[in-house]
Amino acid sequence: MENNRGLGKGLGALISLFDEEPQEMQDREPRSASGPGVIPGGAQEIDIASIDNNLNQPRKTFVPEKLQELEESIRANGVIQPILVNRVGSRYMIVAGERRWRAAKNIGLKTIPAIVRNYSAKQIAEVALVENLMRSDLNEIEIAVGIKKLMDTHMMTQEQVSRVLGLSRPAIANSLRFLNMPKEVQMLLEHGRISAGHAKCLAGVSDAGLCVALANKCASGMTVRELESAIMGKKPTVAQKPQSLELKQFAVTLTRDFSTKVVVQGNESHGKIIIEYHTKKDLERIAGKLKIGGASGELKF
Repeated sequence: MENNRGLGKGLGALISLFDEEPQEMQDREPRSASGPGVIPGGAQEIDIASIDNNLNQPRKTFVPEKLQELEESIRANGVIQPILVNRVGSRYMIVAGERRWRAAKNIGLKTIPAIVRNYSAKQIAEVALVENLMRSDLNEIEIAVGIKKLMDTHMMTQEQVSRVLGLSRPAIANSLRFLNMPKEVQMLLEHGRISAGHAKCLAGVSDAGLCVALANKCASGMTVRELESAIMGKKPTVAQKPQSLELKQFAVTLTRDFSTKVVVQGNESHGKIIIEYHTKKDLERIAGKLKIGGASGELKF
C-alpha cells in the first residue's frame, strides 16, 4: 500500500485505503438506500448470530472492565459506530470492531450495524491492525506481533508496513526489536508493568539474564533514565560476582601508595581503576607518581 492517509482519521478514511472494488460494484451496495435493515452512510443491520470473530486479529486481550463500560454505553446509546465485516459465503467475519460485537452480544442485541466489504486476506490483516492502532487498543507486543505477521504472511518490507500504518520506519524497527527480548520481559511489557520507553532500552541488552533482571527492576519503579544509566554501567543495579581478596587488597595498597581513595571495579580479567583527586596540586602529585608529564615530570594544565 502506498498511502497512509487513514491512520488517525476515523474508520471512513481507513476504509478508503482498502476499497479497491470497481465503482459499479460499490454502487450495488445499499450505501445510501433506504428500507429495512439499511442505514444511511453504507452500514446495514446484520444478525449478530451470523457474524464470526477473526481468529487472526491482532488484539488478543479484552479487558473485562473496559468491555463492561462499553456494554453500559451501548445500553444507553446503542452502537454508534458500525463494525466492519468481510463477507464469507453466507456468513460474515469481523475485520474491525470486535469489542463492539462482543459487548452487543453480551447485552442480548440481536443485530448490529455493520459495513460489509469483500477484502483479501492481506487487506483484512492490514485494516484490522490499523484500526486497532487508531484506537490505541493494542499493547506494544500485540502491535509488534501484528507487524511481523504482515511482513511474514504477505512478504512486506518494513518500509511498506510503515506506509500502510502511517508510522515511521524507525518506529517499525523498534517495535520488531521487542520480539527479540526474553519472554519474561515481553510479558511485563504486554501487561503494562514496564513502559515502551523501558522496552526500547532493554531491547538493546543482549544478555538475557541481565535483561530480565533489569526489567524486573523497572517493574518495581526504576525510571527510564535510571535504566539508561544502569545499562551504560554508571550505576551497578544487578548483583555481580564478588571480588577476590587479592583484588580488594590491591585497591587498599593503591589507596595507601597514592594517599587518596582508589576504587577498583570489575575482576582480575576486566575492569577499571578510579583514582580520586580534590585539588590541582593533588592531581599533579598523582601524575608525578604515575610518571606522566614527560622528561621533566611536570604536568601542565
